Amino acid sequence: MFGKKSVETLVVGAGPCGMLAALMLADGGNDVTIVDAAPRSCTSSNSAVLHPLTLKMLDRLGIAERLIKTGYRIDSYAFFDGISLRQTFDLRELPVAFPYALSVPQSELEMCLEQELEDAGVRILWDHRVSDYRETEDGLEVTVDRYAERGTGYAIAHEERVIVKSLRFRAKNLIAADGYNSMLRRIAGIEQKELGESQYFVTFEFDSDRDPTHRTLLSIKDGLATAQQPINTGLARLQFQFNGVTLPSRNREKDRSYMQLEEELPDFLDQRHFEELVKERVPWRTGYMGRLRYRAAIPFEKRYLEQPYQGNVFFLGDSARSFAPLGSLGLNLGLQEAEQLAHALLIFEDEPLKSREALAQLSEHMVGNWLQLADLESATSPTDKTDSWLAKNRGRVLRSLPATDDTLRRLAQQVAMDMDAAKLDHVLV
Repeated sequence: MFGKKSVETLVVGAGPCGMLAALMLADGGNDVTIVDAAPRSCTSSNSAVLHPLTLKMLDRLGIAERLIKTGYRIDSYAFFDGISLRQTFDLRELPVAFPYALSVPQSELEMCLEQELEDAGVRILWDHRVSDYRETEDGLEVTVDRYAERGTGYAIAHEERVIVKSLRFRAKNLIAADGYNSMLRRIAGIEQKELGESQYFVTFEFDSDRDPTHRTLLSIKDGLATAQQPINTGLARLQFQFNGVTLPSRNREKDRSYMQLEEELPDFLDQRHFEELVKERVPWRTGYMGRLRYRAAIPFEKRYLEQPYQGNVFFLGDSARSFAPLGSLGLNLGLQEAEQLAHALLIFEDEPLKSREALAQLSEHMVGNWLQLADLESATSPTDKTDSWLAKNRGRVLRSLPATDDTLRRLAQQVAMDMDAAKLDHVLV
């Protein structure tokens, strides 16, 4: 075992949630370090949709303007029943600072956060994976292994990752933001509970000559969702939900590279299958120009931790819970929760008892919010003016919108639905 380092907070995972939490902690004077098992940040398009509340939060950090310049504004969401248009939600009517959603490549979001961290003097230790941790009287002791690529020397040469050094960190707090297949969750032996039925999505990004008019299009038919999201002018993403499909779990990991080899893709991601899906399930003109840029098949097992805060470890983002991709709830809740977590750690930095109480309360509110969002059917009541198809599918529709808390309540009011404020008490504002 070589090297020892003491930090106030060790963040495991350099995705958007982990980086944002670290940035806010660093801005507040907290000594923070980030480790990530990957060799670098995300470089794929992996388009993210940022909610109005998230943009407001990023604006407080001074980074919203840069993202808005590179992103694509989404003003409305139109819903189809598989054949015809049934309802449109207009984000421009929201009385908020940013009355729109923003489509932005996740790589751009991560590069922006990484630059802010560098300016704040926070290093990200890439190729570093936590292999163990244990509780101590004053915090935690964490073992971190550093990896490097090494040639095998066989006749057919290839690279393999090997441990070249082990480090020991002492930390007061450990933020586990290491994603859906969280290593820290496995080390702790913590099991997740179901948050809803698992969903499977096949995603295609393609060149499009359709004028997106700043609108996302969604269709729900026979319980299956289809969605077309504008990434920017001339580029769109189509997502198709499937039932009863087995997809490799490795596809659920965050894509680190935009490069794909055609011959290595499975049949259900080829151009022929894409064109069949468009013909069968898309009731609008896609503007597809014959070129697929990117495709992926991703399973979403909707699960959550009953107690995201355990000991001095706080599970954040996809390591704590997972939602289906429509609406980008997972990313946006994770970013908002990261801000709240950093605030709780900073405000009671020198008061351990109050800090633990605040973190336990935040953990409880987060779990309550996830359960409420997973059951919007119970929190929402249609009126006699609500479209019948919309009333039947209200939970799926509302979870697909870029909104939580009061913004979601106001969007429901646009289509004559009442939302019980007591059942949608969102702690993250």
